[in-house]
Amino acid sequence: MGRRITAVHRALVLGSCLAGLIGASVAGVAAGEPEMNRRPTPQRTSLGANEPVWTSWSIDAMIRAITAHGDDVWIGTSAGLLRYNRRTDSHTLYTTKSGLLSNIILAVRIDAKGQVWAGTYGGGLSRFDPDGPPDYQWVTYTPFGVGDSRFGAHWKEYRPGEGIGDLWVYDLLFEPDGTLWAATWKGASRFDGERFHTYTTRDGLADKWVYTLQRAPSGVFWFGTEGGVTRYAPRAGGARWKSWTHDDGIGAALGKAPAETPYGAAAPHHETGAKTAAGFNPNYIITSALDRQGRLWVGTWGAGLARFDGRRWKNYTTADGLSGNHVNSVVFDADGGLWIGTDGGVTRMDPANGRMTNYGRQDGLLGIPIYSITVDADGGKWFGTIGGVSRMSAP
Repeated sequence: MGRRITAVHRALVLGSCLAGLIGASVAGVAAGEPEMNRRPTPQRTSLGANEPVWTSWSIDAMIRAITAHGDDVWIGTSAGLLRYNRRTDSHTLYTTKSGLLSNIILAVRIDAKGQVWAGTYGGGLSRFDPDGPPDYQWVTYTPFGVGDSRFGAHWKEYRPGEGIGDLWVYDLLFEPDGTLWAATWKGASRFDGERFHTYTTRDGLADKWVYTLQRAPSGVFWFGTEGGVTRYAPRAGGARWKSWTHDDGIGAALGKAPAETPYGAAAPHHETGAKTAAGFNPNYIITSALDRQGRLWVGTWGAGLARFDGRRWKNYTTADGLSGNHVNSVVFDADGGLWIGTDGGVTRMDPANGRMTNYGRQDGLLGIPIYSITVDADGGKWFGTIGGVSRMSAP
């Protein structure tokens, strides 16, 4: 018998002056912009006992990043950074008119001080301090300098090698002491609060294009790149580097790339002609997570989900029950369940036994593919897709 669910759909209608968005309450935009409209759409089916409730919000943009923090959900879109408050059902949109250098948000993280860090496509790394002075709430870090996006009095130039590795920032990670790491197209950049140090293939990375970062409690780092996975173990007297690729077991052997990918026929997967068009690349690591046992889980471009226990790799694909083989996001919930966003929807896996449950549009998802996932303080799961986000309540 199929799952019975209730799905409520709402629309966040955002400002028409922004590329790809329609209507809104935009921070930093002159008065007179249209207000946000909340538009209910028909419910799907009745709610069953102990079944989740689905709620969706339509946003005319791609949702590549999403992070829950307290009552706020920070949503990284292809047209700005959206702050949505779950309690008040209100939102604010931040764009280049607010202080960002690029409206395409690829990563969002919140530090211990409550400051919001956003990795962008072509606009470097931006930091937003909600409690900062009104004229300097936003600070942008680039390879060339740091300051506000207007390059005014607050702007400070970096000497060569002191800035962030690149303007393209795909993931962010904070160490327990607050040290920031950023995954960029020119390596993994470590920020000590004053300047960056970027690790590259010269140091031991498998590839300079880094997309995902993890840090174990032991202090060991894992970097997911376009050329495989690299382990970095800092230690006195010199770091230890080791990398793994498809030849070592990452990603299922599914054959050559299909004529059409889930994202379009022969479409370059990096939005630039300089990068490879591929429907299948087991060495391209898009996302990663560490479980309670210290095992590394990574999502690949077309070769499924891979798990590393320190000795060998185990792969999972649609043949094992996965919703899709292009794995864009992996996140653990408080109970240890693994939530997997793919080109075919969402999969919930129990790592203890490998049992999988899949969710799609028929269950309440606004759309597919799923690009980003977060879990809020109430246990609700949020899923970002093209055109908006969906929330699945805890049963």
